[in-house]
Amino acid sequence: MTNDNDIMKPLETLRKEIDSIDDEIHSLLMRRAGIASDVSKVKKNLSDSKLFIRPAREAQILRNLTDKNDGNFPNSLIVRIWREIISATLALESDFAISVFVPNDTKLGLAYELLARKYFGMDTPLKVIGTESGVLRSVRDGKSTVGVLPVPHDDSFNNNDSPWWTILASGGDDRPMIIARLPWCNNPRDAIEGLEALSVACVKPESTGDDITYVALRFIKPISREKIGKVMQDSGLSMRGAMIANTRDKNSDTHWQLFEIDGFVSEKDSRLESLNKMMGDTLDFLRVLGSYARPMRT
Repeated sequence: MTNDNDIMKPLETLRKEIDSIDDEIHSLLMRRAGIASDVSKVKKNLSDSKLFIRPAREAQILRNLTDKNDGNFPNSLIVRIWREIISATLALESDFAISVFVPNDTKLGLAYELLARKYFGMDTPLKVIGTESGVLRSVRDGKSTVGVLPVPHDDSFNNNDSPWWTILASGGDDRPMIIARLPWCNNPRDAIEGLEALSVACVKPESTGDDITYVALRFIKPISREKIGKVMQDSGLSMRGAMIANTRDKNSDTHWQLFEIDGFVSEKDSRLESLNKMMGDTLDFLRVLGSYARPMRT
């Protein structure tokens, strides 16, 4: 007859094995932190920039881990764990902080905060700002590493500001760029009001191999959506659906339109040059606003 001691012995053995694994995980985290510190020293010698964030590399790390996931842990949990590790590492390398647009709607504001926390770390310093332009200023001036803003729509909150994406489009070479879309790993059971956001930082976008790019066009003459779509296609650019957002200058006929393009598009992409030529004198200006790794859907 089996007694309680016989049952407890294998359980104790398994618990000891778990304790041993925990020790190994902790040792590996400490080792990772040490290597990250060495990496930051190398980066400081290579560049004057104080921004060490690499959104494309982070996305590649997450894809690699979820590709190897055997299913015992859901992908969304793997992503959450490593996002905390990545954010903690960034905090070791430099002053890492985020600013989040929080509208007057308290519930919506808390949802944006939670989106930011889940991606950039629960312990990362976070500043709430009541205007989209204020978030951009905080990032541009170096008070925040990353800003979190609403996905542009025609009805986006702007508090009498210009839509934030037109501010990006009009900025100089040191302007913030779009670097990620949140949530990156969308678990329907963990949805936040169906809310999505974009994050920006003063870093140049890099390709991850599966990206979506935002491009803003400024027109000085009327043009149909059909014409824009055809010229995009003829220039080799693949639009994702229709126009995302648009806004008109109150004092002129100039108007901006915002589009999502499948794939990574750099500012020097030859397809943009072709697009510019095909548009002729209808198009006054075009700007890449950044790109993000295509989010994972679970």
